[in-house]
Amino acid sequence: MDTLKTATADFERTVAALPPNSWNNDTPCDITVREVVDHVVAGNIFAVRLLAGACAADAVADLDADHLGDDALAAVVTSGAEQLTAFAAADQTRSLHHPSRDISYQTFVRFRLGELVIHAWDLAVGADLDRTLNPVVAEALWAMVEPHLDDMRSIGGYGSGPSSDLPPTTTLQTRLLDAFGRRA
Repeated sequence: MDTLKTATADFERTVAALPPNSWNNDTPCDITVREVVDHVVAGNIFAVRLLAGACAADAVADLDADHLGDDALAAVVTSGAEQLTAFAAADQTRSLHHPSRDISYQTFVRFRLGELVIHAWDLAVGADLDRTLNPVVAEALWAMVEPHLDDMRSIGGYGSGPSSDLPPTTTLQTRLLDAFGRRA
């Protein structure tokens, strides 16, 4: 939970640092800065619903709407806090009915943590901010992701997906970004 809290705060700081003229810039995930922020807010809303026991269809209902309104940072902060509360209150033994398949609480933590960390990096690239990931969060996420690289490759939902031929000297940040299909 601490890592998710830190990643949430890191994402909020990144959004707060976005220059006003960067919101229409492209990002490495082929959508604009604004669309990435909206995507993460929608994901936070989705997480709250799923963790409360919603089925996949109910959890994704109406997520294609604009969630940022006139105050994107407030939407990020509010939805992030609600997501953290939902994770803290959730039954960690219950399967979650994610649209991809039923998943465990821990798998969903990995999914949401990945969203926050990788999309914060996407925003940094799109807005020309510092691209350095929080090393403590990156290390924790890598520990969760590394055992699942083959599964991530088979799902194919991570851009071009993880490489299988990175040299052993590759930095942890580069390995992590690569796992999510980002080529730094």
